[in-house]
Amino acid sequence: MTHITRARVAIMTVILVGMATMGFQCSSPNITSGKLYLQQYQQGKNAEKLDKAEESFMKETQEKPNSAEGWYWLGHVYAERKEYGKLQESWAKAQSLGGKVTEEIKQYRITYWGQAFNHGANTMKKAQIRKDKKTYGEAAEAFEAATKLQPDSSAKYNAYVYLAYAYMGMDRLDDAGAPLQEQIKRNPSAEAYSALGQMYIREAANLKESGKTDEANKKFSEAIDLLNRATADFPDNSELNNELLNAYIAANRVTEAVEKFKSYADNNSTDFTAQYAAGTALLQVTRFEDATKYLERALAIEGKNTSALYNLSVAYLRWGISIRDAGNSNDPDAPQADYKSVVNKSVPHVQKLVETEPDNPVNWDLAGKIFATVGMTKEAGEAYEKADELRK
Repeated sequence: MTHITRARVAIMTVILVGMATMGFQCSSPNITSGKLYLQQYQQGKNAEKLDKAEESFMKETQEKPNSAEGWYWLGHVYAERKEYGKLQESWAKAQSLGGKVTEEIKQYRITYWGQAFNHGANTMKKAQIRKDKKTYGEAAEAFEAATKLQPDSSAKYNAYVYLAYAYMGMDRLDDAGAPLQEQIKRNPSAEAYSALGQMYIREAANLKESGKTDEANKKFSEAIDLLNRATADFPDNSELNNELLNAYIAANRVTEAVEKFKSYADNNSTDFTAQYAAGTALLQVTRFEDATKYLERALAIEGKNTSALYNLSVAYLRWGISIRDAGNSNDPDAPQADYKSVVNKSVPHVQKLVETEPDNPVNWDLAGKIFATVGMTKEAGEAYEKADELRK
């Protein structure tokens, strides 16, 4: 399953607009002095001037809480500090009060939206390196502001997804679902579908583990419905197809989707994920011979994929054992084929598996079972010993 706590965030290119409307006439003393300090800060980047500007505009809003102009200019100060959440709040207050600043906010909104988005993107990259909740929180604040400043533009550039990832980095998993849903509502993206689908599957698994079977089944159904919509919106996205398979497997509902995965694989013959998903689905419903065909196709595309090597080895093993068990039955019409010849087809694959991933005891256990079944007694013993060593 794709890890959803990692985001690849694009940086926006925005056109910066100068403070063309920074006039000084017809304003209160607080506004006039605040504008002067702000202009001086922009010319020399002296932090004290920005503090003075904030002090003047704050004084204006304290003395006149309904001063739309005061809240508007205070927003510019917050933008200079990259405190985009406070910027958005100040401008929301200014717009609620109305007046001429409403038009000026429209002029600058797109610029500050771009700045907020870029600040969120840059901060998100730092957070992913540092694994720091505080830095994730700064990224989240910037993306929150961006989505409020320009909701549709934010959706166009996947900002709601990045906001969800920032929440996840802060361990605010319960808050991550809403922005993903908003992204899908405003501008569906494969990444949003995938992340939300994984969230639903994880929630369902936790409910199931807690014994809340009915609630778990309902959440699994939500995940399956969502990911079916996703594969309809993005029919060529193999990752979403794989996510859907994971959902069906977790919900123990693979049977109803096998033909869907087969059809997708048949129509995407060069897609590893499509072949792997079909083979794995067929393995789940004990159609072993069909499973081997698709998993062989998957390995023809990615020969060292350990998941495909493991599942193909299991498919041949179970297919052979099913032949053996049928031959041991009292049914005269049961097949009598040499089951060992079938199991033997898994040997090169399981050997490659333990060569590719030698430190996984599960792989050696499987190798031991296969070797023992085909009569490779010495190799079976060595494989079981290796598995025991790795578990110590």
